[in-house]
Amino acid sequence: MLKIVLVLQVLILSLFGFLLFYVQNTIGDLSIQVSSAMVVIEDMKNVLPEIEVAIENFNQLEPLFENLGKLSDLLSVLTDPFGSNG
Repeated sequence: MLKIVLVLQVLILSLFGFLLFYVQNTIGDLSIQVSSAMVVIEDMKNVLPEIEVAIENFNQLEPLFENLGKLSDLLSVLTDPFGSNG
């Protein structure tokens, strides 16, 4: 009877040790992943002002794109002043 209790105790302790080892490895992996995510977030914080400047510059070009239709009409008048192509 004592041998069965001893075997059960060893079995329970080994299962507890395995569980503890598994949890420790999982926490270590999570720590590495969180560190990687923090590096990416830091990089994005550094790049974000440059992206905002690029968007502002693009928005300043918007009136030029609106005038492309007028420029096309002007070029067609200059290249074909008498409208002979259609």
